[in-house]
Amino acid sequence: MFDARRVLRGIYAGRLVLAAGLYLGSLAGWLGSAPAASAILGFALVAVIGFSGASWILTDLRKGEPGKTFVYLQTVFDMSLVTTAVHVTWADGQSQVAPLYILVIAVSALLLPPAGVPLMASFAMVLYFADAMLVQAGEPDPALLLQLMVFAAVALTSAVIAARLRAAGAASEVMAAELAAFRLQEADLRHLVIRAERLEGVAEMSASLAHEIKNPLASIRSAVEQLSRIPRATEDEKTLSDLVLRESDRIARVLTEFLDFSRTGMTRVEELDLGALARNAAQLVASQPGIQDGVRIIDRFPAAPMVIEGDEDLVHRAFFNLLLNAVQASPPHAEVRIEGGVLQPHQLPPGHDQFEDGAYGVVVIDQGAGIDPRIRDRLFDPFVTTRTGGSGLGLSIVQRAVQAHGGLITVSAPGEETRFTIVLPKARQATADATTGVAPDSPHNR
Repeated sequence: MFDARRVLRGIYAGRLVLAAGLYLGSLAGWLGSAPAASAILGFALVAVIGFSGASWILTDLRKGEPGKTFVYLQTVFDMSLVTTAVHVTWADGQSQVAPLYILVIAVSALLLPPAGVPLMASFAMVLYFADAMLVQAGEPDPALLLQLMVFAAVALTSAVIAARLRAAGAASEVMAAELAAFRLQEADLRHLVIRAERLEGVAEMSASLAHEIKNPLASIRSAVEQLSRIPRATEDEKTLSDLVLRESDRIARVLTEFLDFSRTGMTRVEELDLGALARNAAQLVASQPGIQDGVRIIDRFPAAPMVIEGDEDLVHRAFFNLLLNAVQASPPHAEVRIEGGVLQPHQLPPGHDQFEDGAYGVVVIDQGAGIDPRIRDRLFDPFVTTRTGGSGLGLSIVQRAVQAHGGLITVSAPGEETRFTIVLPKARQATADATTGVAPDSPHNR
């Protein structure tokens, strides 16, 4: 993540090294007119120590915020220092340290606003041209003009790159803040244990009922379908047959959800990238009918893979259900965010061996009306829904899929934006240097 103070500390150290190196070089006679160079560089070294020391006290000791004026002063000082170095090292119509202007322009792009980078580049060009033409009595030859063109090109490219870095840094800060806000409390864990025990008994009963009903239902559907094809069947009989077939299909879909809900084990364990699974689920949800106009799903995951060991079907189903709930709860032109990242040790509950190698957090956030307080405590229970036609099994399936992977799922507190957080243990060989994200669909079990 971009840290302005870290960049400034590097600038302080760099200018001290440059000033001290040039001053020692002048004393050793490595520069042309040693006495004059020594006097100029001695004064420059004192100025660097004083200016850098005062700046360091302000930004690091007093924790002052480096504002726009402060950053501009730092850049102007560095341009002046480089001009001094160019002046004392000028020989045969050029200076070997002139490329330092490019370094200062590039570094300033990290701190200055985009419009300030061309301004500082122009300032560097004026200083260099003035020293070369007026002080050193040089000629505007092609080499000098080429150097000025390079300054301008570096300023333009640095401004574009820095703007993108700042945008990426801002997104990372948002994700980091959302992950930092997550902390599993003891009360949350007790609630998760109670909920898991309750679901286990319901799942066993659901599986038995689903299996008992599914086979007779298939026979009934087949018989009605054959009766509807009898040539002498009346229009009313065909209409009633179509109704039975349609409702049979609906019951079959509900039974399939029952079986998904009752499935607890992982049938195939392999290495999975949570970011890739989340993006695939988001694409599938975005193509579903019945979504309000303009609802967008935004995914934010680190560039490094977030690797776990698990069942691809179960994890994909969990992400899909959460995102589907989120987009269905969102008003027109709203955003649903799904983000992920590494959780820090202090964010994880003690006594859970599955997280000893670290854990990832995946968050789904929506801009819907929020969860009805009357059902919040029963949100993950089977058959709890506020959506017309919903089975109330979506979030129960999500929780059981997460638990099958040794993970946890929590929902944000009342009064906050609707945020569902999934915590999953890293694969044992996964490195701990993957970075952040969070946020989409608000699994209101609808």
